[in-house]
Amino acid sequence: MRQQPAGSQVQSFALRTLSELGCDPKISMTSDQVRSFRRGALETSSLWGRDWLIPLRRAGVDEALGTGDATAVNKARTNGGWYVDSALGDDGDAARLGSTWAALEVLDALGCLDDLPSDDRAATVAWLRSLADDKPRALDQSSAVARSLQMLNEPVPAALTRIAAPRTDDFSDLTPDDRATRLADTYSFVVIQEAAGKRPAVNLQVWEPVLRDGAATLPYEQLYSLVHVLKAAGSPKSVFAPVWKRLDGERLDDGLVRDPDAYSGNPDASLFVQRLRALAGWSRMDPGLLAALKREEKSGDVSQEGAEQLNRVALRKVTAGGGASEQARQLCVNPRVLPTTVTEHNATQWQRTTLNCVDAGASTDTPTIGTWSLDTPDRVAAAATVAVGLADSGHRDRMPSWITAEALKQWARNPDRFTTVYDYTLVVRAYALLGGVLDAGLRDALGRGVTPCRGCPGLPDLYQVGGGDAACDLKTTWGVWTLDRQLDGAMRWLPTGNPGNGK
Repeated sequence: MRQQPAGSQVQSFALRTLSELGCDPKISMTSDQVRSFRRGALETSSLWGRDWLIPLRRAGVDEALGTGDATAVNKARTNGGWYVDSALGDDGDAARLGSTWAALEVLDALGCLDDLPSDDRAATVAWLRSLADDKPRALDQSSAVARSLQMLNEPVPAALTRIAAPRTDDFSDLTPDDRATRLADTYSFVVIQEAAGKRPAVNLQVWEPVLRDGAATLPYEQLYSLVHVLKAAGSPKSVFAPVWKRLDGERLDDGLVRDPDAYSGNPDASLFVQRLRALAGWSRMDPGLLAALKREEKSGDVSQEGAEQLNRVALRKVTAGGGASEQARQLCVNPRVLPTTVTEHNATQWQRTTLNCVDAGASTDTPTIGTWSLDTPDRVAAAATVAVGLADSGHRDRMPSWITAEALKQWARNPDRFTTVYDYTLVVRAYALLGGVLDAGLRDALGRGVTPCRGCPGLPDLYQVGGGDAACDLKTTWGVWTLDRQLDGAMRWLPTGNPGNGK
């Protein structure tokens, strides 16, 4: 586990931190690795995911980001001047500003900002200025306005530059969550001042000790923010020595950094463990897991985002039993948590959230489902994700007419077209759900596409991500086991017997 590189978001902040410190990091990645990183980033966010890939491109990984990404970003632009990311939504200024900041960063990194048509550029500038003059805003929104205007070579309004630095006199009395918020606000303040061409004035006597004490343990995003704040404010080079030490110790031979959370569990991973236990016929009673969940929630160091609340609610339900809670029912009818319209871009988010609702015991409505061509592996996987999600949530009778076994047949027989075992298992699951037959040709394809990815050291029944990524993965294993269960155990991929240690 210690040899596994961090994902694209964490990698991005680590590489940005190295750049802040004057290093010119270089990365060596195989094409399969690059595809894996891109897939993970874009599944999370179509715009911010691409922003996370910028440092990889700057580190020499040309395949991480290209002209096709500029085209995709431009398609996310609206007539009002802002950009829309399905992961953030389009229902408020905060989401629009976040999407627009990310979009402009990507276009800027690709050298495509000058290609914006003058009318489009003017609309974006006018919209940003209207927000700057509109009313006082949260610091993260103001920093998005300022940085976006800077990239468009527009002056930052004086109203933004007059915003005071967040206070620090009460820092020692703050909770860990409040300290993280104060750091994020200070970073936003610095971004505003830099965008206006000013040197930010921050309290080095407070922030330098924070870096000294937290350099070895802070999440990479916070580490980057803190380094950026102190570099902008003029801290001496010696202050950053602990950061150099950490990053030097965490870098792998290919230049990437290790995953700092490799040994840390989370509700999402634990929920997949419980799903695997259920598929194998093992007990899901786990007092230790419930106790850990309770400790985490009592600590106050947990996200209050709706999706993560639902994760914890579902985990508690499958581990402790009982009926669906009112919280679960409310979360599963909240369109901010569970999309009501499914497209090829948010199909994964919808399916995973729907699965969490099922585990939480809450019913879900059938969403409005768009249509798209089944002409690329990603689009086929998205359609299969919709089919599987409908079946798993009890809506198999609402399958779109354009998703058919015939349309999926050749894809199901060609595992090499897919970069991950998980995507391929979803396609075969959908094919079988829609009436596809497990004949000799499909058996052969499954044998080629799945069986070779079975097992990791000490974990013989888990499955590797595939596509050149040899890491074992809970989600992939769930996909394989679920497919075998759907095929009545025909492939013999499900484990037999009980765990030797009872756990």
